[in-house]
Amino acid sequence: MGEILGVGLSHFPGFVYPDHEMSGRVKQTVTSARVPEHLKDPKNWPAPMQAEWGEDEGTTFAGKHRAQFVSGVRKLREAVDEFNPDVVIIFGDDQYENFREEIIPPFCVYILDDVESHPHALGRIGEPTPNVWDEPYDLVMRTKGHPAVGRYLARKLLENDFDMPYAYKLNFHVGLGHAFTHTIEYLDYDRKGWDYPIVPFHVNAYGSSVIRNRGINGHLFGDKLRDPDPPGPSPRRCFQLGQTIARVMRESEWKTLLIGSSSWSHAFLTAKNSWIYPDVDSDRQLFEYLSSGNLEAFRDLKLPQIEESGQNEVLNWIPMIGAMYELGQQPTYCDFLESYLMNSCKCNALFPPASMR
Repeated sequence: MGEILGVGLSHFPGFVYPDHEMSGRVKQTVTSARVPEHLKDPKNWPAPMQAEWGEDEGTTFAGKHRAQFVSGVRKLREAVDEFNPDVVIIFGDDQYENFREEIIPPFCVYILDDVESHPHALGRIGEPTPNVWDEPYDLVMRTKGHPAVGRYLARKLLENDFDMPYAYKLNFHVGLGHAFTHTIEYLDYDRKGWDYPIVPFHVNAYGSSVIRNRGINGHLFGDKLRDPDPPGPSPRRCFQLGQTIARVMRESEWKTLLIGSSSWSHAFLTAKNSWIYPDVDSDRQLFEYLSSGNLEAFRDLKLPQIEESGQNEVLNWIPMIGAMYELGQQPTYCDFLESYLMNSCKCNALFPPASMR
């Protein structure tokens, strides 16, 4: 029977940029005509956000935020190397990258051979920008796929009453979407190399806004918003998906690493905060569920509640959490990275199998 390791982390694009560029999202957001005038002045932000902004527009806080994150992902990478998985299944969203008007599946298993991606080809507003590794804009990231696991997983999910789409090719011109490339980049933050084959697993976390916004900034800088798109999958269905994946991968011959990849509440999705800062209180509640081992609380979340709090991408975590619940695995490490300024709160988490405890 195959062992399963569970990991959660963020793919926050800001960690790609130098510290003085990390607060660039809020600097961009305040230029939107949809943001109230009084919130364009940092003096009117919540006190914790003003403290993070400080005297240097967030540069000092960015260094602390990065250091906490990198310390966490180094712990995760150490556990991954100790586990030495045969395959890595990454649950990640698509932000109008590979899936567009032609089709928006709730889930999709990518059945891919080796993949070439260009993780630095696009910046926050489209143009490439310098990165903390001083890597060239035209860098090619070569990632091994695992077609046998992809086919097995799609087949088994279909046999278990999941009407599971699958894809043999990518449409995005730079390769894998950033939910997948940044996940690998951060787990390889020290550039040791990444040889573990992956199966990217798409989750439609953006649901009611993925086409309407045509990317993450459409609601702030687009001309006219149309009615919401159909929703993404429910938290309960994502949780059930993870439970099923745990069962079928445990029955397989492969040692499997399951990764839930995302930040939690995102400022640019949190309309009730005028898109300036995330729903920190709701994220604290999720972290309390996680750190106390109350995993079924993620199953019982409601999609409108998630969208109201800008926590759409938590849907990427829920299949991994559902799998850990199915296996009876509890987190032995989890860390909450709170921020009002850096667009989102983040979390690092590790769920080792019994053999690693």
